[in-house]
Amino acid sequence: MANNASLEQDQNPHCSAVNSSIPLTQGKLPTLTVSGKIRVTVTFFLFLLSTAFNASFLLRLQKWAQKKKKGKKLSRMKVLLKHLTLANLLETLIVMPLDGMWNITVQWYAGEFLCKVLSFLKLFSMYAPAFMMVVISLDRSLAITQPLAVQSNSKLEQSMISLAWILSIVFAGPQLYIFRMIYLADSSGPAVFSQCVTHCSFPQWWHQAFYNFFTFGCLFIIPLLIMLICNAKIIFALTRVLHQDPRKLQLNQSKNNIPRARLRTLRMTVAFATSFVVCWTPYYVLGIWYWFDPEMLNRVSEPVNHFFFLFAFLNPCFDPLIYGYFSL
Repeated sequence: MANNASLEQDQNPHCSAVNSSIPLTQGKLPTLTVSGKIRVTVTFFLFLLSTAFNASFLLRLQKWAQKKKKGKKLSRMKVLLKHLTLANLLETLIVMPLDGMWNITVQWYAGEFLCKVLSFLKLFSMYAPAFMMVVISLDRSLAITQPLAVQSNSKLEQSMISLAWILSIVFAGPQLYIFRMIYLADSSGPAVFSQCVTHCSFPQWWHQAFYNFFTFGCLFIIPLLIMLICNAKIIFALTRVLHQDPRKLQLNQSKNNIPRARLRTLRMTVAFATSFVVCWTPYYVLGIWYWFDPEMLNRVSEPVNHFFFLFAFLNPCFDPLIYGYFSL
């Protein structure tokens, strides 16, 4: 949900002149409330927490790589975790400070250029972790269900990683076009309020609805479905192996680490999917509700709105704890 979404919704009838002053005839402007201040405080706390977790895990991976013998590379899983950590760190350093500062200032003071660029970077940094989690799920599923195919294709992992970064850039590209500045003014005075919004960027209402649902699908629905399918395939493969050789049920007493490693992989991918669902579902439920019913902002209390929104910021905090526990 965009900052000050109600302001943008209220001003939709005034689309004749973009970036020109719009009369203030639609009630009170947004202000920083007590619940907004609490949200800002929690946001910056999670920013420090996520930065510390992801940066320390990245440093640990780097130190671990330096201790390896010369000529040896990081394992496939650690390379994937490195890119996921970078994506989470990017989301932390862009989305959280931007959200916190925007809630403090309420209006947008950074101008048209940064309005477009930061809107692009915000969505890009949200796409990247989601797509990296998809890559990890696909890689782990293939490593268990088709290990020979994965080993024979050494470039598959790097290709999927590159594709995830490229798609993140491409899908976030429209932000550079649709976000712009609007200025609101008294009927007899200069502009008194400026905001960075998607005001009048779409010719028809259904164009914006299509774009919103496309973004929602790529950020949440499609990654979630892929993760669920990959986890189901891993569970099916492990169940089949255990049925073929019941002795492998005694994993704790077995000297063979392959079944144990596979179960650890399953638990880690399930933990990723669980964290993804728990953290992002409240955020998107509020977003979809607002798309269909903009008046929901008046029916849902502001503290509840802020509380559910903050759930999304927990994901980059949880991820390093998950893959740190299962991988190192």
